[in-house]
Amino acid sequence: MAGTQYVVFSINQQIFGIEIFKIKEVLSYRKITSLPQVEKFVRGIINLRGAVIPVFDLREKFNLPAKEYTKFHVIIVVEIAGRIMGVIVDEISDVLEILPEEFQTTGNLPSNLRREYLKGVGKKQDEMIILLDIDRLLSPEELELVDAA
Repeated sequence: MAGTQYVVFSINQQIFGIEIFKIKEVLSYRKITSLPQVEKFVRGIINLRGAVIPVFDLREKFNLPAKEYTKFHVIIVVEIAGRIMGVIVDEISDVLEILPEEFQTTGNLPSNLRREYLKGVGKKQDEMIILLDIDRLLSPEELELVDAA
């Protein structure tokens, strides 16, 4: 039975995956123009071949420790709820196919865990990959904030 392909990346040494068809492109880290009075997770905007797109930091969104950006960081350009935007991650490590037998839903995870943007967990060898539901990563209110940016 065929699986689903995920782009696998890390943030703060935690491994995450996004379905490959949601990713438009991958960019090397570049200067981001900051915007005044936006949520902390919204880093600003970049010019992508004439289109201005908002960029946000998953590290901030997931309440992980801050880290200074380097040339090794990556901006993944994704489509979230019909909007094109960039997300900053530490590095991309692989593209993996997660087979149905390697996928586990979030039902067995701790009840106090925020699950609204989790699709499940992928199990590859000894590695656990947190699979994100990119369309639900930002709440409707957060999408409005990003749109305002």
